Amino acid sequence: MNKNIATTPRRDRATGRTEGGLALKFGLPMLQWFKDKDILMSCKAATDVEAGAVTNPVPPRCMTTTRAAISRVRAQLRRVDEDAFTPHSVLIGLYNHRKGVSQWTEVKEKAVVHLFHGQVDEVMRELKSLEGEARRCYAHLPDPILCWEHFSFSHMLLHDGCYLLLLFLSYKTEGPQYPETAAGGVSDGAVVRDTVFLVENQIPLLVLDKIHQLVTGDTDSSVLQNISVAVQELLQAQLYISKKPRPAPQQSSHLLHLVHHYFQPTNPPPETAENTARRTGRWRRATEYRCHGHVRFKPNDLVEGKESTILDVSYQGGTLWIPRLQVNSNTWTILRNLMALEEQMTRRPVTAYCVFLSQVAGTVEDVKLLVRAGIVQQFLSSEKQAAQDLANLLTGVELEVDNLDQNYLKPIWRDLDMRCNKWVNRFMGTCREQHCRNGLYTVAFVITAILFACGLLQAVFAVLSYKYKK
Repeated sequence: MNKNIATTPRRDRATGRTEGGLALKFGLPMLQWFKDKDILMSCKAATDVEAGAVTNPVPPRCMTTTRAAISRVRAQLRRVDEDAFTPHSVLIGLYNHRKGVSQWTEVKEKAVVHLFHGQVDEVMRELKSLEGEARRCYAHLPDPILCWEHFSFSHMLLHDGCYLLLLFLSYKTEGPQYPETAAGGVSDGAVVRDTVFLVENQIPLLVLDKIHQLVTGDTDSSVLQNISVAVQELLQAQLYISKKPRPAPQQSSHLLHLVHHYFQPTNPPPETAENTARRTGRWRRATEYRCHGHVRFKPNDLVEGKESTILDVSYQGGTLWIPRLQVNSNTWTILRNLMALEEQMTRRPVTAYCVFLSQVAGTVEDVKLLVRAGIVQQFLSSEKQAAQDLANLLTGVELEVDNLDQNYLKPIWRDLDMRCNKWVNRFMGTCREQHCRNGLYTVAFVITAILFACGLLQAVFAVLSYKYKK
């Protein structure tokens, strides 16, 4: 169907609405769900979000190195910052379908009309055949009776899938079948927050892929390449990754999983034999590293044309290089949801980075130090608020700091700890902290040191002259 439809970049700067006809009215019988034994069994799982208990969990088909299940957030993480995991406007996916009628319902219905012009019978058959696999991508499923009474899973996949496709792409009936570029251009901050960065507000990308194939008529095509370019542009605009095109992953489970693919350190520090022999402790505060270790803090800029991310923390010759971080309310939403996603993964670079940042910059003095160094660019009400948010970023987080797979910054912690334990560095750091806090103090300290040296030399020469005179 729709053999000659092409996909081109879409730049939605207003409400995200798409042109289309009247809203579709579906009347397919929901009892047909339970004819599929796999779907019936997978729908028996239930979760108690507040207690953190899961009964009859779905087999973790998506929980591999290249897949990640769409899971609920642990109660401990949610209690720290409920708002960071809650959609403000756009409701997407299984976990949010019963939270009331969204203002975007009409927009989603128009998206279906725009793509399929009311001819949805074949689409529904294809999505029904995909329903079992899509369900298994959710780690927690609601009770089957509630599913039957209130909700059609395949209808949700159709509406949310069409809406997300038109959010990133435009489909036209003229021109080449595929675009030369696939820049997403989604600019509405609230829409981006809800549809891309929330771990519970997701649908499987395999659904978008199937709808895209039905729209274009090409069963061999994949929409992942197009969407990955749009996601990269979003992350580049928010200064999380450098402006260098990166290849799309071979497969990805959902949009936040795709975001996580680009949140990786490009050159993590290697582990040595000395790293394994010593247990990793807590990070010191930034002011303590400067005072006790004579450590300098420098911003590590994201260079255009070179692949780098905000996770590229490095240590060289007494200088700790940290990429610039823009601190605003959306920063915590992105980082908290990525940490929640990493709880089902063996490698947790974002969690390790957040633990580092929270412990190094958890007080007002530390935030001021990093702001002066050009590392933290804070857009909150005050530096005190930024320090409180950074300190709370660690609450409820689980990380094995001695496991290099989870804590890629372990070698840097060891190097800094060794530096702080050397008396020379402690002496130099203390002198700089107490006597060289600004230019005037530095000049006074240098003059005092020169006068002291002159007095010492004078005393030495006086003793020598008296000795040789005898």
